[in-house]
Amino acid sequence: MSTKLTILQVLSENSGRYVSGQELADILGISRNSVWKAANKLKKQGYNIESMSGTGYRLINSGDILSEDYLRENISHPCRIQVLEKVDSTNNVAKTLSDCSTPRIIISNEQTGGRGRLGRGFYSPAGTGLYMTITFKPSFGLDRAMLTTASAAVAVCRAIEKVSGLRPNIKWVNDIYLGGKKLCGILTEAESNFETGTIEKIIVGVGVNCFPASVPEELTDIMAFMENPPREFSRNQLAVAIANEFFSTIDHFDKPAMLRDYKSRSFILGQQIRIFNPAVARSMGLSPQKEKEGIKARAIDIDENGGLVVEFLEGRRSRQMETLTTGEITIRKIDD
Repeated sequence: MSTKLTILQVLSENSGRYVSGQELADILGISRNSVWKAANKLKKQGYNIESMSGTGYRLINSGDILSEDYLRENISHPCRIQVLEKVDSTNNVAKTLSDCSTPRIIISNEQTGGRGRLGRGFYSPAGTGLYMTITFKPSFGLDRAMLTTASAAVAVCRAIEKVSGLRPNIKWVNDIYLGGKKLCGILTEAESNFETGTIEKIIVGVGVNCFPASVPEELTDIMAFMENPPREFSRNQLAVAIANEFFSTIDHFDKPAMLRDYKSRSFILGQQIRIFNPAVARSMGLSPQKEKEGIKARAIDIDENGGLVVEFLEGRRSRQMETLTTGEITIRKIDD
């Protein structure tokens, strides 16, 4: 680990107190002057390090600063990393990249136009959330690509649990929930070459509501944050954990194991839900008003392709089974 990263780690572990220059020098095996130079470099990178002559150094708000150095040092999979202050959407940035033979990771401190499925917005205030996109050229075909979102959901849940001790759940197909509220959204997109029939690029956007923030009134009852976790964490640590878990899942793909993990984290299986999709509603002969209310069903299983197996509980297809794929379908638990 580099000198700067070691200093950050020591200061973070001693949050709330000053660490003397001599103590840092002894830990690193360098001179106090070298400690001073490294601390100044960290300040220039944006870290809020307070120094006091004769007392030492203290790191303030360590979880709020995103560091390319930290990410490069700790993400185990070879990739190119870019940290930005503000963008409309990290997925949009990924779409402009022409060469993804080496995976790319884009992280922004803020998004002004964060997106979810079906064109929905994802509120992305500065300094409190993790907004990241992983984009890569897959070595696999379309069948396996269909499971990328499910793989990402499992990786994100594992990462959150690893760094914070919290255990979130998955709402099919791409939302992560905590305490009945949405903690994270995942948006997977792909670019294909129609001439060759291959996937040129897979883009996986992940937005996590890390620390409590002031949010619009209409979101206060539906947004979750990683509040009061058993273990303190930083956005850097979470980004590293998500990237490492994701690449591990992709590189050592074990479909049965991934699907078992996905199912074990689902909070809708066995539950009554409402399905919102005009085509499905019309196939059941339901009125336009009933379409708006949603179709009552029970979530039965997740199939081998990540589809949701449901049993309809009303209409002319009552008691019939169907497998839903992502597309334009939205589901909601009936007790939501």
